[in-house]
Amino acid sequence: MSDRFGTFMFIPHENSNVRSFRTTRRTVVGALCCACGVLAIAAGAGAWLVSGPGTSPALAHENARLRSELASLQGKTDELGQRLETLLGREEELRLVADLPAVPVEVQAVGVGGPGHPSLDPIDVGGDRELGNRISGISSSLDMLLRRSELVASSMEDVRKSIAAKRARFGATPSIWPASGFLSSTYSLHRRHPIFHDVRPHYGIDISARRGSPIVATAAGTVSKSGWENGHGNFVEIDHGHGIRTTYSHAARVVVRAGQEVERGDTIALVGSTGFSIAPHVHYEVHENGRPIDPLRYIFPDAIAD
Repeated sequence: MSDRFGTFMFIPHENSNVRSFRTTRRTVVGALCCACGVLAIAAGAGAWLVSGPGTSPALAHENARLRSELASLQGKTDELGQRLETLLGREEELRLVADLPAVPVEVQAVGVGGPGHPSLDPIDVGGDRELGNRISGISSSLDMLLRRSELVASSMEDVRKSIAAKRARFGATPSIWPASGFLSSTYSLHRRHPIFHDVRPHYGIDISARRGSPIVATAAGTVSKSGWENGHGNFVEIDHGHGIRTTYSHAARVVVRAGQEVERGDTIALVGSTGFSIAPHVHYEVHENGRPIDPLRYIFPDAIAD
């Protein structure tokens, strides 16, 4: 078969010479294919420019998966926020028990922020603005939860320190009887002395007890003196900290030494009648910041040493 296609003739309107062109079938088919290719490329580029790169099937699928994960993360964030609110309520109760003031509401808010706050920079996720806003909101929520959890941790530490201090203070409070017996003489600024028969202050209490029965520390502390004291006979002094000291006089025998740590209820001596004494008993004093205090102000009712 001949490859010749035909002759094209160009006839101008003016009185010019007629022009003719000869071509082949192969040339025409090649030209048509090139034209179709150019049109297809142009159409694809136009669609890409109009719709943007974010609508490619792979990216659309990835964004859909990301939306699903963000929904799950938002649910967990909301649950964490609810649990933190519950913890804040319990923290308020603990501060009440620890005798601490409540954390002000404005402090609990821990500043400004949160989803949609204008200070947050938008996040670009492949041109998907709605997806970027969701990520920004969750990021802001997590930041708020982190700051509130730090506030709770700080408040809990205040509670721990307060309770520890109160526990130490309670441990240093001489709250039990130093011996098992009966109260034979009370604290008085004007008492007739049983030996010297004159009126003088009696800066403690006397507890009559069986000779040789234990005398115990009325609170935890450190033995600061142990031995013989004029008038007091065998004598023990305990420093309980917080400015509190206790003394125990007229013992038959002392069983602790200076510098020794003792706990409430530990035996420190045995009841006797040494020094200025006419019968077995323990003379017990409490001093606060160097000043004698009536021991009965500290002793809990029915708190008797065994």
